[in-house]
Amino acid sequence: MAQRTCTATRKDGRPCTAPVLKADATNCFAHDASLQAQRASARTKGGHGKAHTARVQKLLPSTLTPVLALLLQVLEEARDGRIAPAQANAVATVASAIVKLYGSAVIEQQIESLQEQVTRLSRRSG
Repeated sequence: MAQRTCTATRKDGRPCTAPVLKADATNCFAHDASLQAQRASARTKGGHGKAHTARVQKLLPSTLTPVLALLLQVLEEARDGRIAPAQANAVATVASAIVKLYGSAVIEQQIESLQEQVTRLSRRSG
């Protein structure tokens, strides 16, 4: 059975060639008027997933999540004048030290793992 394509016209005047997803529909997801709310929700979710903060949070180890939350709170408080810039700077300095310490620990762990792998491989080939 051939796949049906959308009967709508694109903004540039050409016919839409996207597939129709629902059996009783004549238009694709982008052109189906009954799916307007779903499209809006998808756009919103897509935008949130691309936000810089969201990308950073995905990359951030779970143990550093509280540090990020604190820094974001301190930034807001400093911007609103609720805390002095010197206090915000002190918090940022301590947070930076925590992140550096965590990074060093992760690197040490990776080095140990690589050393163990090299030892195992050299025993096999020797």
